[in-house]
This record gives sequence, C-alpha cells and structure tokens, in this order.
Amino acid sequence: MVNANPALNTWQRLYRITSGISAAVALVLGILGSLLTSDGGIRPAHAGFAMLFVVTSLLASLAALRYAKLSGNKGGIGHAFGVFGLSLVQYALGEMHVTMVHIILGVLIVLGALSLFVLAMRQPASAPDSAAPQA
Repeated sequence: MVNANPALNTWQRLYRITSGISAAVALVLGILGSLLTSDGGIRPAHAGFAMLFVVTSLLASLAALRYAKLSGNKGGIGHAFGVFGLSLVQYALGEMHVTMVHIILGVLIVLGALSLFVLAMRQPASAPDSAAPQA
C-alpha cells in the first residue's frame, strides 16, 4: 500500500537506509574486532568504524522517531534508541579496554542492529487512523 504522504514515505525510506547502513557498519565492526587479536594495526580502523556506528545509529534513531510520529507506528523507536544507547556504552567500554564485556556487548549490538534493519523493512508506510480521509 503506497501512501500519498510524501513526507511519510521519505522518512520511512530514511529509516530503512540509516538502519541498513548501521547494520552493515556493525557487521564490519564485528569482523574487524575478531581480527584484532591477529593484527593490532586494525585498531584504528575498528575505532573509526565505531565512531561511524555511533553516528549511523543516532541517525537511525532520529529517523525512526520522525517516521513514528508521522505514521503512528511506534514499534521501532525503543529498539532504535536502545541500539544507539548501547553503542555509546560500547564505545566507552572500548576506550577503557574492558575487553570481555566489550566483546559480549558487541555481539548483542550486531544482532540488535540487524534486527532493527529487519524491523524497519517490515513496517508499512501507513498514516495514523485519525489522519485518514473521512468518507
């Protein structure tokens, strides 16, 4: 069902794109993180992608918030902001070199980012019932 509201469609598209980029960056982070034990030179790339993940998860959260306000479908807001909040904790753990907790939380964040992307792809663009035209 295609909605006639172009703003709703735009925010839904942004929500899907930013959550997809966030999930892809999380996967790259996981791969780079698993290579850190064999090659210490990967650490700067891992740190750079971590900063990129914080930004993309923030953008996905903001897009989810705006999309939810326009559509009335609030299912992804908590999930998106949860991934963003955990990304901040994860970044801090990495800077403090709390390795074991960082690894475990990293695996959970990758799963959370992937599930956010799946959730964003499943949500239909629909206007709230109160905004539907009356017959």
